[in-house]
Amino acid sequence: MMSGSSDVNLKQSLRKLEYPLCAHEALKKIVELLTARVTNIKNMDLSLDLMAEFVFFEVDRRGNKRPTGLSPLVELQLLEILFEFLNNTQSEVTRNTLFFNLFSAITINMRVGILGKLVSLAIGIPSSIILISASTWMQQIGNTSPSSCKLVEALVFDYAHLAPNLQDKMKDLPKIAPEFTANFLTGVAENYYVPKKNPMFPPEVLLKYAADWLTENCTLCLAPQAKAPLLPPGAIAMEATTPIAAPIYEQDQDVYTKLYLALLNSIAEIPTANAPRVINVQHLTATVNLLHNYVKTRESNVSVLVDPALQLALDRFGQAIQVALSVNAIYGHLNELFNSLQKLPFNKLISIVLNKYKLSK
Repeated sequence: MMSGSSDVNLKQSLRKLEYPLCAHEALKKIVELLTARVTNIKNMDLSLDLMAEFVFFEVDRRGNKRPTGLSPLVELQLLEILFEFLNNTQSEVTRNTLFFNLFSAITINMRVGILGKLVSLAIGIPSSIILISASTWMQQIGNTSPSSCKLVEALVFDYAHLAPNLQDKMKDLPKIAPEFTANFLTGVAENYYVPKKNPMFPPEVLLKYAADWLTENCTLCLAPQAKAPLLPPGAIAMEATTPIAAPIYEQDQDVYTKLYLALLNSIAEIPTANAPRVINVQHLTATVNLLHNYVKTRESNVSVLVDPALQLALDRFGQAIQVALSVNAIYGHLNELFNSLQKLPFNKLISIVLNKYKLSK
């Protein structure tokens, strides 16, 4: 435990170093504080102070918020320091502990820009070590949370829009960091396929990679559940949400068919013995809502019965539900799902799925 005078001496010694060089020394002290055998609130408060002043340069020596952010050059220097420090921290528990505190739920809104660039760098170089910590962070904070989705959005921008010549860096991502890739796909599904006022479709290159990833490794979606994350003492492992794309209407590129088949194969390969909690009923009912919204855009009930885009979406949705049921992969209140399915326009395949469920009760 550090005394008040030693706290002051530590900060004074760090202030003698120029920023961002002081960040490296601050990180070493932060790790000591966070991983001490006996931790207390004072140590936690000091580590937070060191991060804000000496790592992220958010406040001055008096704790006042700085009026301007980091320049692009200084930010690049900080990213290099963070990357090297994390990449050279061999203990996964220590690395994850530091990662969680650097980008905590309280501070992430201020630091999400740095986080996105750090993880983007870890993909480009690559660094499986940092991607493991990023994956664990996503899982613990919620891989469908706003913070995780902002991270995913930044990565999609970097590798699908900003630097398309670096897209090949994404190709081997599942081999480098399968858990991160699965959590990344969940964030993509949340960003693009959850009902929004202004829905968007993902870049085609991203869909191609997702289809290729799942075709080559049909168990990829279950990667976060296959290996328990190494967490700080006392932390409780959070359950990972599994990526599953909603049926896509009015999108007829071949890549959607390939992605759909890859997802279907992934669901079919889920082990039936001690089946993991893979597909939440609420996510499926959200897809039903998407279909309902599409139906509302049609002029009459007659048109939807012969709408090829809608019938294809219903066929695919029905197939996915039936395959998921066959391997006990859906968890939650099934009655909620089947009650919502009954409200959809008639589809022969979904009608068969409904009847089969009724007979099984």
